[in-house]
Amino acid sequence: MSRWTVDGELTIGDVTGPLTLAVEFGGVDDFFDGTRHAGFEAAGEIRRNDFGLGLGTLGAMLGDVVKIELDLEFVEPA
Repeated sequence: MSRWTVDGELTIGDVTGPLTLAVEFGGVDDFFDGTRHAGFEAAGEIRRNDFGLGLGTLGAMLGDVVKIELDLEFVEPA
């Protein structure tokens, strides 16, 4: 499997910060209807406090780190 890193920016409310996602290519498959699908997985994490999401005492119970996991499927245009 192929692996990449994608760097970008994430905006939550009025705060924009860096976001890095580790991306893994899952492969391409031809479906019965003749379309081709490509699958990817992406994962990263952000810190709540970096985006002004402190949440007070509730934030202490939830933690500061938020994990992001994406399962993506793209269909080739006709």
